[in-house]
Amino acid sequence: MADSTVTVDDVKGIEVMFQNIPENVVNKAIERAKRRATRDGLEDDDLLDGTIAYARHLLFVASAMSYGPVASADTLGNSQSNFDKLSGNDSFLIDYNELVDSAGTGSNWAEVWTE
Repeated sequence: MADSTVTVDDVKGIEVMFQNIPENVVNKAIERAKRRATRDGLEDDDLLDGTIAYARHLLFVASAMSYGPVASADTLGNSQSNFDKLSGNDSFLIDYNELVDSAGTGSNWAEVWTE
């Protein structure tokens, strides 16, 4: 990435789940992700990679949580089970945390909290 600005296309990439997300939503995720990555001490190319990974994490959580907190449901013979979206299933957050661990200086890791 020669340019120092993360774009909507950088974040959406080839990730099928992100393709229909509106540009303004992706841009807000990019802004939040860049603030987070900066606080975590990422710089240069690591800042760009961290911004992309954390923006994807934010979009993944928003997308996964759009189904609500229901773990499983059974209606008229149809059943649906949702995985625990915030428990080790987010490869974007895992990648981000590994980058911060290896290249960052911040003490505030990208933690996910549930209430």
